Amino acid sequence: MTKLFPPIMSRGIDTPSRFEGEVFDLEVVEGEIPKSIDGLFVQAVPDQQFPPEDTYVSPMDASAHGDGMVRALRFRDGHVDFRSRYVRTERFLLERAARRSLFPHYRNPFRDDPSVAGRDRTTANTAVYLHAGMLLASKEDGPAYALDPVTLDTRGPWRAGGAIDSKTWTAHPKFDPVSGEMIGFGYAANGECTRDLAYYVVDREGRVVHRAWMEAPCAAMIHDCAATQNYTIFPIMPYSSDVERLKRGGEHFQFEPEMDQIFGVMPRYGSAGETKWFRAQPSFTGHTINAFEQGGKICFDFVEGDGNAFGPMFPDKDGRATEPGAVRMKLVRYVIDYNSDELRLDQSSRTVLADGHFGEGPHIDERYAMREHRFVWMPGLDRTRLATDEQGRPMPVMFNTLHRYDVKSGESEEWFAGPECTLQDPVFLPRSEDAPEGEGYLVCIVNRVPTRTSEIVVLDSMDLAKGPLARIRVPVTLRSGIHAAWIPGSRLPD
Repeated sequence: MTKLFPPIMSRGIDTPSRFEGEVFDLEVVEGEIPKSIDGLFVQAVPDQQFPPEDTYVSPMDASAHGDGMVRALRFRDGHVDFRSRYVRTERFLLERAARRSLFPHYRNPFRDDPSVAGRDRTTANTAVYLHAGMLLASKEDGPAYALDPVTLDTRGPWRAGGAIDSKTWTAHPKFDPVSGEMIGFGYAANGECTRDLAYYVVDREGRVVHRAWMEAPCAAMIHDCAATQNYTIFPIMPYSSDVERLKRGGEHFQFEPEMDQIFGVMPRYGSAGETKWFRAQPSFTGHTINAFEQGGKICFDFVEGDGNAFGPMFPDKDGRATEPGAVRMKLVRYVIDYNSDELRLDQSSRTVLADGHFGEGPHIDERYAMREHRFVWMPGLDRTRLATDEQGRPMPVMFNTLHRYDVKSGESEEWFAGPECTLQDPVFLPRSEDAPEGEGYLVCIVNRVPTRTSEIVVLDSMDLAKGPLARIRVPVTLRSGIHAAWIPGSRLPD
């Protein structure tokens, strides 16, 4: 490599690691890993293999445009083995052959090197999950990529044998624990900034059993979805996309503070004509928590913010950004009557389940997906407890607390990782297949900012305040990843 990474990409713990490898039997430096834990922690990580050629690098280019790296932690019999591998996307292979960056900007094909015009530019760097025996990595701007769940070797783009005809595939499909179906979609399905939305139901064997194409009310981000036993929900986030803005060199997404919250709702096996678009007061619509049916109505739980929670990445039309932690976040529930002709949801439809801190990335006990749940775990940021550097500036921390919310009783508890620590996406795993809801463990990566070191912690999911049951040292720096998931050992090949 003859060019250095620019300062915005090479400061602190999130400097590109570009490391592929494995470490057998990580050191347990404190406590003991419960021997009953058997499974795979997997996480998608943006990790640039080459510095961008363009002189301008946006915060989104630096944080979310990196090549997809999958890291895996295999827990078994009180031991943990580590492995990391790049996803061999078409973009990755083209750039490796050229030995330089060819796709300099986040979701902007108009700035690509002419030699790669029209090529698949996804990085598959946002989420990773198991379905039909395949580990799938996806972003939301291209197809998912199938990986071997043991070696992490890339098998190639996954399109369900050609049945998925959308150009894009979500980073957040939902999984029915009863039927084994995967419910997924692609927005901008016919190309960047289009309103096309393609919807699919994939059976447990990986076959598409239902498909519908439709148009969303606007061209905007649909990062997540939710599903009940009978319905699927598409929440549109207040971030517009515009192809002319891209051609001018602007950001792909722009925050729209006046935009209503929009929830598309359709029967699971419904058509475009059966999709209804409900609207609610403007707000930040974050990641979904769960959805279920009660009394003939849909209960839809998600994270809501009172401003631009993605502000550092996506400013508004005047270029105004938002400092991390400056947006007040809530866990909310909207009750939606699909059979109603009234598509405007007023405040009587909305209940605040929890309030009071900045946080995102909620998790539930996935055995309770699509039915009523009680517990939610989520990382948060307490800005009053940050350490400062030699210049008195707060440490660059994303999250420093883990929270458990009981949405029935209103009770909550937290674990504070430390003033110099930043937490990555935690995962929940049940203590056993038949354990009561919420009884189990949280596994989370902790980065220590001043020393640029990383460790894994295991906590009792129902007693976070007690602190880690085990701390596990990782001999390489684990730069910030995005979404993580837990795969039980019973679903993995021997």
